[in-house]
Amino acid sequence: MNTPVSESLALQSLALRVKAQEAKLPAVTSPPARLAEASSVGRQITELGHLIAEIGQAIEARVAVEPVPEHVLRTAWTYGEVADRMGQTVSALGAATDQLATVAHLDPLRGRPDVDQALATAGQVIKEAVSTAHSELAEAQRSIRTTVSIIDGQQARVEAARARSAHVPSQSTPFAQASVVAAPVSLSLVRSR
Repeated sequence: MNTPVSESLALQSLALRVKAQEAKLPAVTSPPARLAEASSVGRQITELGHLIAEIGQAIEARVAVEPVPEHVLRTAWTYGEVADRMGQTVSALGAATDQLATVAHLDPLRGRPDVDQALATAGQVIKEAVSTAHSELAEAQRSIRTTVSIIDGQQARVEAARARSAHVPSQSTPFAQASVVAAPVSLSLVRSR
């Protein structure tokens, strides 16, 4: 059973994994510029693909049995958003890899105005792609933190309500029992009517 606590912990674990993927991204200030650097980008695309597949399985497991509790639905919803953002990251990294291949193809022709313009454009596309990848993973982490905050807040309210209800007098208290006991009826009063 997926409790609010287990869902919160699962999301926090996912946030750490997304953060680790963001840390592996090339720096925006020094994006990859040679085809040799495309292999590390390709490796990260593979890692992100595996993580997206795990997220897909997690979503499937959470919504397979109805009714789906609110905290589980929120978790599945957030997993969907994270998968989308990771897909955008993969797309951006794919665009960077594509442009790295363009650079490798055109680099021997450097010095021609049209080639130099194409190389400058490719460099700009790579930089924007890396920036997009960073932004998408950062947004994924923010989304996860927001959902964890909501789930934890709901759980805290439920626990507070339980604690309050534990202090409310129940009907089994001596006062409640005493008010239910009626005074004995005198038989002489009943017969006199």
